[in-house]
Amino acid sequence: MNVQTERLEDHTARFTVEVEADRLEKAKQEAARKLARRVNIPGFRKGKAPYRVLVSYLGEGAILEDAVEVLSNDVYRDVLDSAEVEPYGPGSLEDFSLEPQPTFKFVVPLQPTAELGDYRSIRLDYEAPTVDDKDVDEAIRNLQEREAVIEESSAPVASGNRVTVSMKAMYLDDDDDEEEAESDADDETVVEPEAEDEADSSDDDRVFVDNDNLVFRLSTEQEPAPGFTDALVGAAVGEQREFEITYPDDEAEYEHLAGRHVKFDVTVKKIENVTLPELNDDFAARVAANMNNGEEGEDEAPKTLLELRMQIRNDLETEAKEQADTEYSQKVLDQIIEQSTFAFPEALISDEVHHLLQHVDNDLRRRGMTLDDYMKVANKTHEDLHDDYRDNAIASIKRSLAMRELIQREGVSATDDDISAEIDRIAERFGEQAAAFRSIYESDQMRDNLRNDVAMRKLNERLAAIAKGEAPELETSDSGAENVSSEETTSVEGSEE
Repeated sequence: MNVQTERLEDHTARFTVEVEADRLEKAKQEAARKLARRVNIPGFRKGKAPYRVLVSYLGEGAILEDAVEVLSNDVYRDVLDSAEVEPYGPGSLEDFSLEPQPTFKFVVPLQPTAELGDYRSIRLDYEAPTVDDKDVDEAIRNLQEREAVIEESSAPVASGNRVTVSMKAMYLDDDDDEEEAESDADDETVVEPEAEDEADSSDDDRVFVDNDNLVFRLSTEQEPAPGFTDALVGAAVGEQREFEITYPDDEAEYEHLAGRHVKFDVTVKKIENVTLPELNDDFAARVAANMNNGEEGEDEAPKTLLELRMQIRNDLETEAKEQADTEYSQKVLDQIIEQSTFAFPEALISDEVHHLLQHVDNDLRRRGMTLDDYMKVANKTHEDLHDDYRDNAIASIKRSLAMRELIQREGVSATDDDISAEIDRIAERFGEQAAAFRSIYESDQMRDNLRNDVAMRKLNERLAAIAKGEAPELETSDSGAENVSSEETTSVEGSEE
């Protein structure tokens, strides 16, 4: 058997395999015997007709087709055993020819690869997050809201009430007004008036909130839009009010609504008085007991308002640091991906698209729909969805490949001791329910999931250390990378979460 291997541009390999003529002849004889057992030939019992009779009765082509199918599977297995390639998935028979010698051509997708380059030279500035008194005040105000006494009111809306409303909000301006005006000035084409139904459709496109059951605590400090509270003050249950508000041109505060002119259509459905508890040491002790849920001893829980503020500040700082660290490490990973070179076959992209669409289908089913329902509503085919999710699939594959390669290069792993420590850390939050929580992680699958989470956290910590110039030097031995099990890496074969 003579094998020639050709690497193709789409990260596949083509095997051109010449086999001995007598091997094909034996395959034809075997195929003929199997066919003989399935067909009735006049004058012969099943399976007893000689080869020449079968050829005459069934035709050479039928026998050759079955022989090639069986032999191709055997030849393909032999090639994979000897070839120096790692297939990603099953290959396919591209061509077969008889002359001058029986020759098979197979195409097989290859395992994806990632070349990360000099990722350890990457440096990014890190900005430590800060927590100020305003953040602590807001957290305490939220705790007050949780402890508040709520009573339905028949009086008109007043500032401080909690209201349930039906609300529709729509843009009255257009981001492209100026650009369109300039275009109209340059273009002398006469624009015909739009039909009434087209105008209605345009209005629907401008609506960005349409909800029959929104709940707000009306306050000039916290309101859906500046002036919203004043616009509703004095309204009774069942009363409808329409008003317009222009958001301040402050993107940091209002994001995509900054500078927009908006019309609100609001109907009041319920009015409630909200009586907040007094901020004192009794409130602090009561709230602290609920917050700690038995996690800390009685002597350790805050007993005064000052101690509560200190605990809240500490919790906020911890949360802010965790979020900032995560965002920082993801920026480092993004930069590594940007400078890296990836190679993967189309089959991997198709598998990842399928995986993403499975997630979409699961999400839709939780809302009472299916992916097929969505395709009908959106007037899309499976091919359309594949095209829609192709870029996301490619981005997901690159990210997964980069993380897998980094885990191996950096020798990142999650040991059994790491898993036990993580379970202990989380169980502390459950107080008396800690034993029930621990039982969840008795299964191998749950421990494997936790192992992956811990490995990813360790990788994020290593990425941050690299970009800050604080990472330890890599060991010259590859033993660390070789000991990383497949359970500790993120899969890239269509099963990434």
